[in-house]
Amino acid sequence: MSERAELVIFEIAGRRFGADMTQVRRIDRLDVAASVGAPLGRVHEGRRALVFSPDGERELHLAIDAVAGVQAVSSDELRRLPTAVGPSPLVIGAWLDRDAPVLLIDLYATQTSTAPEGHHA
Repeated sequence: MSERAELVIFEIAGRRFGADMTQVRRIDRLDVAASVGAPLGRVHEGRRALVFSPDGERELHLAIDAVAGVQAVSSDELRRLPTAVGPSPLVIGAWLDRDAPVLLIDLYATQTSTAPEGHHA
């Protein structure tokens, strides 16, 4: 029997991403002062944010356009990125939601990302 992971599925600039729900404290209004910038691309309508706390104390915000929901996914359905794609500290894998790919990110890695604003993983 495979383990299940709960993923929060969200959109930024028309692309779907997923993050481990255990990394998300809450979904809130965007606090620009606490924002990690736009390591996954610039939001189009972003007034919401995934709030997370990598050190358990300070809260950081990742601006998002929309939340598509929380999905329980079998670990058998999760895939690592092929080595040809290249290493990324942000994107750690993928999940195929029917025919739509969802890039899985390490939310904590967004705080130290050197990806330029507007970059798409």
